[in-house]
Amino acid sequence: MDSDRAYIVTGAAGGMGSAAVELMLARGAHVLAVDNDGGLLEEAAQKWVSPGGQVERVVADVSSAADVAGFVSRAVARWGGLSGIFNIAAILGEFADVGDATEENYDRVMAVNAKSVWLGMKYALPALLAGGGGTIVNTGSHLAWHGGEKLGAYTASKHAIIGLTKTVAIEYGRRNIRANVVAPASMITQMGADTEAGYNPEDPSAARRMFAESSPNGRIGNPEEPAAVGVWLLLDAPAHVNGTVVPVDGGRGAV
Repeated sequence: MDSDRAYIVTGAAGGMGSAAVELMLARGAHVLAVDNDGGLLEEAAQKWVSPGGQVERVVADVSSAADVAGFVSRAVARWGGLSGIFNIAAILGEFADVGDATEENYDRVMAVNAKSVWLGMKYALPALLAGGGGTIVNTGSHLAWHGGEKLGAYTASKHAIIGLTKTVAIEYGRRNIRANVVAPASMITQMGADTEAGYNPEDPSAARRMFAESSPNGRIGNPEEPAAVGVWLLLDAPAHVNGTVVPVDGGRGAV
């Protein structure tokens, strides 16, 4: 059945999101690829190869309840049901100490990063339950259990994602729903480059070296690495893997 292979990926035009869609299509999954930037989404789609799966692109605001309800309904209508959702969409927000940060920034970052995950699960859960269960993977961060200097709102949003995910794992585990978090550290993506520039505007490459040196394996991650772990959690992980946080950070969490 098509519904047994139907998934949603948000933030699909970003480095990690695009890699996740590519991996899922290669596995024969059907993917509703969601992003708020139609141009970047079209650009990302140029490298997606679909030997067995189908992909449909949707431009939407993941912080809007109407948009999220709409794209979940669209996936169900297209494939007759839903097997899972991979929530990746996120923004960094402004770089500022907490005392200097704006309320507008906090509200926007929390809406895009944390509320979107809540909305994604809220509207996906009825569809997953209707099909007998399913999988949810949310994207945390190394900053989901650390402090993040000058990124207070971003850090708070990633902490919130872990709490939301663990709650869903408890509430819906007996109904065949699994919810887990994949948590990357710095990656070679546009967001990674923006982070480096935010911390060191005069010399972003120095910030990149700092991030690499802080990792026990001496490098920054590639987006394909956390994407692969997320896809494993979505498609392959044993049914007993539920409510977990899986770091993909080169060992930084062990320091």
